[in-house]
Amino acid sequence: MAEYQFNSFVFHEDLLSARDLGGREITFTRAERTVLSTFMAHPQRLLTRNALLDAISGVGSDASDRNVDFLINRLRAKLGDPARSPRFIATRYGEGYVWVAEPAAPADALVVVGPVHGMGRAGAFAPVAARMLGELVQLLDAATSPDEAVRLDEQFSPKSPTRTRFSLEVSVFPTAEALQCALVLRQMPGGDVIGMSRLAVAAPDEVTALVAGVVQQFRSLIWHRQALGMMDAPAAATPPLYVAMHEAGRLLTADTRSWLEGLEQVRASLAANPNDPVVRLMWGLSLYVQAIMGTDGQSSPGAERNAIEDEIEAAALSALPAVADNPMLKLSVAKLLLFVARGHTAMAERLAEEAFEASTAFAASFAILGQARLMRGRLAEGIDLIERAAEMAEYGTEFWIYTLVVLCGGKLAAEDRKGLRATLQQLHEASPQTLITVAPFCVPADEPLSPPGQAFISSLGPEGATRTLESIFMTSVRQYEDLRHQGNVLRALAQRLQQIYGPDVVPPRIRALLEPAAGG
Repeated sequence: MAEYQFNSFVFHEDLLSARDLGGREITFTRAERTVLSTFMAHPQRLLTRNALLDAISGVGSDASDRNVDFLINRLRAKLGDPARSPRFIATRYGEGYVWVAEPAAPADALVVVGPVHGMGRAGAFAPVAARMLGELVQLLDAATSPDEAVRLDEQFSPKSPTRTRFSLEVSVFPTAEALQCALVLRQMPGGDVIGMSRLAVAAPDEVTALVAGVVQQFRSLIWHRQALGMMDAPAAATPPLYVAMHEAGRLLTADTRSWLEGLEQVRASLAANPNDPVVRLMWGLSLYVQAIMGTDGQSSPGAERNAIEDEIEAAALSALPAVADNPMLKLSVAKLLLFVARGHTAMAERLAEEAFEASTAFAASFAILGQARLMRGRLAEGIDLIERAAEMAEYGTEFWIYTLVVLCGGKLAAEDRKGLRATLQQLHEASPQTLITVAPFCVPADEPLSPPGQAFISSLGPEGATRTLESIFMTSVRQYEDLRHQGNVLRALAQRLQQIYGPDVVPPRIRALLEPAAGG
C-alpha cells in the first residue's frame, strides 16, 4: 500500500492511520479521514468551513460549521500541530483553513521510463537494449516541455508514492535475429494502458529512427489523454475542454506556444476524421485560441478573423446533435457560441444550464454559465458563478488564473472597484507575471501601475495600443449585450492609453462606447 509523508508523519494510503518517525501510530475517524483527504487534494489552498462541511456531511446538510472547527481541533491534537505555529493546518480567520504541510518529495516526472524487464537476459543485444533506453529518455525529454521531467527508473512501481503522470513500461527479449521490445504507455495513478508499440531492433544504428517514431506516437497519445481524459467522467474541479487542451499543450512545448501544440494535434485528428463531430468541435476550440492569439501573438486582421469565426460557428452548430449526452462537450459548444457574439447568447446560456444539471463538472459549468450571465447583463449572478468556479479550481493553475481574469472583466462591467482590487490582489499573489499584462486593463487611469505594468503599456507604441484595444474589444468586450457594460470594461485601458499616446489611439467605435450617453 502506498504511503505519503508530510512533515514527521507518514500517512497510509487509505488514511486509516499515520505514524510518526518514532513509530507512534495514530488512527483517524471517518470524518477525520474525509477532512484529511479533502485537504491533501487541495494543498496550499483556502478551504472554507462550508466547503469542508459539504465534504463531511454532503451538500445542503443542516450540520453546523462548528463541527468543522471541532474536527480541525481534534486533528491538530493528534498531529501535535499548534494553531499559532501550524505545520499542517493553518487558520485563515473569518475564511477557513489551509493545508500548509509540504509532502516529502516523491518521484515527480511527466514520464518515467520504467519498469524495465528482461535487461539481464538481453545477451548479445545488451548494447542495443541499453541504447534504446537511453534514446527513449533523451527523445521523450526533447519532445516535451523543458519544464517537465522525463527520467529512467528501471525498478519503477506504480504503487510507490509518485506524482508521475505517465509510465512507459519496457520489456525486452532476444531472438536469433533481433531484440524484441514491447513498450506500454500507462497513465498514472492507476496504470490505465493508453498506448502500446512493438519494435524489433537488430543493430544499434537502427535504434534512433525506430524510437523517434514511437516517441511521436506516444507524444500525441499523452496530449489527447490529458486534453480528453476526464471528458466522460469529470470531477467537480475539471476545467473546460479548451483549458484542458491548453494545459495538455504545456506538457509538450514551451508555455507561450502551447496553443500551437493543440492546433497541430487537432489538425492531424481532423485530417484523419473529417466528419467526427467531436474532432470538429475541438478544431473549433483550437481556432478560438488562434483568433485570440494569432500566429504572432496579435489578433488576426478583420477578413481573416471573420473567416475563422465563420468556421468556429459552423463547428459549434454542427456539433450540437452529437453533444446532447456529453455535458463537457455541450459546455464547449456554449463557449464557442458566446465567443463569436452572433446572437447565440441565449442558446449558449441554456446549453450551460443543461450541462450543469447533468454533470459533476461544477467548476467548468460555473465558468461558462457565469460568462453567459455576464454577457446577458446579469452581472451579479455571473460574478457569483465565476467566483464559485475559482473557489473550486486548483489554486494557481491555468484554469484558476483564467477564471480570475474573466472575473476582472465582470467587475469592471459592474463598476465594482473594491471587488476588482481584491481579485487583482489574488492574481498578484499567485501569478505576478499575469498581473503585469492584466492590471493595465483594470486599474483606473487615476491610479498608479506597477513599474512592470507601466513598462508593458509603454512598450506598445501607438499602433500597438490601437491593436490592443481592438483585440480586447473583439475577444472579450463585444460579447456583452449592454453597451454600457462594454464601455465600463474598456474605459480604464482606453483612458490610460490616451494619456500616453493621445486621443487618436482609440478607434471610433470604442470611443463611441465611452461617451456618457452610450447605451442610454
